[in-house]
Amino acid sequence: MRAESTCIPKIIWMVWFQGWENAPEVALASLASWRRFNAGWLLHALTLSDLRRFLPDADLQRILSTEKPPEAASDLVRLELMHRYGGVWADATTLCAKPLDDWLPAKMDSGFFAFERPGPDRMLSTWFLAAESGAYIVEKWRAAAIDYWADRDARDDYFWVHKLFARCYRTDIYFRMDWDRTPKHSAAHNYHFGPNSRTLLDPPAQVYRDASNPPEPVIKLTHKFTELYDDQSLMAALCRFGHGESGNGSFGAAVQGRRLLVGRYGALDGHGTIGDLRSLESVVRRYRA
Repeated sequence: MRAESTCIPKIIWMVWFQGWENAPEVALASLASWRRFNAGWLLHALTLSDLRRFLPDADLQRILSTEKPPEAASDLVRLELMHRYGGVWADATTLCAKPLDDWLPAKMDSGFFAFERPGPDRMLSTWFLAAESGAYIVEKWRAAAIDYWADRDARDDYFWVHKLFARCYRTDIYFRMDWDRTPKHSAAHNYHFGPNSRTLLDPPAQVYRDASNPPEPVIKLTHKFTELYDDQSLMAALCRFGHGESGNGSFGAAVQGRRLLVGRYGALDGHGTIGDLRSLESVVRRYRA
């Protein structure tokens, strides 16, 4: 069990395994939003190779010794970081819409917080987690995850880590007590979007167009699309919001009726770098904003 006082470390953890220089626009916008709204927090934007600076080799070997889907490895990494350091875990497809200091302390009664019920089959979401170092829920959840992978090389369910949480809740009275007294905030709201969301691909509907400040503190996006979104879409507007480039803060801010023809040196085979591309993307975003 935890002490009565709540003191969450002011650390934000974000990971893009393949390297942030290769991350999609939604991940870069997410990173920018967490940095922009939380100046008093230490933000670690990690890659796979960076994890060795923060996790012991034995823990990394345990996680990476068998080939796992990226999201399964990410689930294990977030539990290890929460166990060892505490702080906030934010998926690279989440936008920070309000400073953590403005709302999170009031949610930390149990030393742990997650948004609840993203679907009827899951007690909580894992795309945002907050915890004190040594929080009871994290310790028991992590131990269950270690046991789960001890004798297997593949998951039996996409939501395996959510099911472990539910099992801990059913079988551990102290775990149940801590989650029951964690202030609840639903993960299922207008700003929670799944893969290939038609709402994200379309222009902003009125419910988003009128929102000068998002009603939710965290916006859940996705990088999984089978078709491209364009500059008029809600997705593009949210990415501009993440970068702080949406003018008056409204997602529905009018897009300027300008066209820009762009070419780059790197378009020729063997020329240019990823840095050239990122610089060009920044110029285009600022021009169209």
